[in-house]
Amino acid sequence: MRALIVGAGLMGRHHAQAAIRAGGSISAIVDPDGRRAAALAELCHGASFATSLQEALEKHRAEVVHICSPADTHAELGQLAAEARCHALIEKPAAANASDTRRLLEGFARSGRLACPVHQYALQRSVRAAATIVSKLGLLRQIAVDVCSAGGEKEAVDLDCLAADILSHPLSMIQKLAPRAPIARLKWSCLRASAGEWLITAPFETASLCITVSLNGRPTRFRTRIVSDRGSLELDNFHDYFVQLPGNVSRARKIALPFVQNIKGLTAAGVNLLGRAVRNEHGYPGLRTLVADFYAAASASPTGAPPITPDEAIAVAEARDQIMRLARSA
Repeated sequence: MRALIVGAGLMGRHHAQAAIRAGGSISAIVDPDGRRAAALAELCHGASFATSLQEALEKHRAEVVHICSPADTHAELGQLAAEARCHALIEKPAAANASDTRRLLEGFARSGRLACPVHQYALQRSVRAAATIVSKLGLLRQIAVDVCSAGGEKEAVDLDCLAADILSHPLSMIQKLAPRAPIARLKWSCLRASAGEWLITAPFETASLCITVSLNGRPTRFRTRIVSDRGSLELDNFHDYFVQLPGNVSRARKIALPFVQNIKGLTAAGVNLLGRAVRNEHGYPGLRTLVADFYAAASASPTGAPPITPDEAIAVAEARDQIMRLARSA
């Protein structure tokens, strides 16, 4: 697969590495800042660079476009990729709202190409393993996602906009962990304590779904707790590992729980760190899996399905729209 990387920042660098890891080759790096584009192109053997996607599409053959540019450019760049009959991986959010997301994906469908938002957390090893285990733990009682992000420390950042952008990740994870949950049709509520401080909840069957987003809380973290009748799972999504805790009840287990939990966590963190070092995976766990799965689907097109399907992508966008409206009214 020949790829164009649009955006020579941090995410563009990780996308280029993931594309090469998946067996692809980088045709060109695209960035309005030609020096940044050239610098990243030097790290991708044989890659050229351009200052616009239109220029790159005219000069280079490519099957896939990775759109890692600012969110307000995604729809326009996605349309260019679809018109050029390229597949596309689009950083979150894929578009400003659900209507634009639907329109963008329909454009790729008409061209016979695949498009996929980059919801890499949903493709993490820990999330996939947890989705298999949780189905065996009895009735689901709670999924609680807790995010504290450092993104709000940048100057002139709209904290509420950043919180809304983060939402795509926990929503897509809930889709994988509770696949029967119709996230776009759930009755969400949102408490907005201040800018960038959101507490979001919704009931689903026997469970409560909870998403906490904080742009000011510290330390930074991204954790998910899954509670069922016969045990719990605790995931560290920044580092991609989890700990399973049994559901047996006794005084001895209650006393031992802090020690068991910390020993299991230390062991899992150590094994995970070693594994990521061996794989040379320094950041954004789940991204390589998503890119590899997407490339496989694109190679099998038109029968292949992207790792985040159009229906899943639109449902995430619709739920996000609903929660954003609630946050504004709050």
